[in-house]
Amino acid sequence: MKRTSLHTPEYAVVVGLLRDLRLEAGFSQAEAAARVDRPQTWVSALEVGGRGLDLVHVRELAAAYGVDFPSFARRLEERLKAQPYRPPRRRRADAGTNKT
Repeated sequence: MKRTSLHTPEYAVVVGLLRDLRLEAGFSQAEAAARVDRPQTWVSALEVGGRGLDLVHVRELAAAYGVDFPSFARRLEERLKAQPYRPPRRRRADAGTNKT
């Protein structure tokens, strides 16, 4: 199974920061979606971690919330440093086999 960043603690920090920025800007999901010309369901899916983000989307959303990208990156780094890093668990190749 291919590992994606969508299921990492770091990804949760990114979407959490984007949600907090939206709320700090005083926007509903619908208002935020209108600012980036997307449906409200797109913003909702991002915020619950059900949709992937690329760097262009992050930059676009941060700008819509009145935050320049360097400021966003600094805030993200602060949050990531505050959270202890835990590498993702990998499934052992022999998991589920009975070698008795």
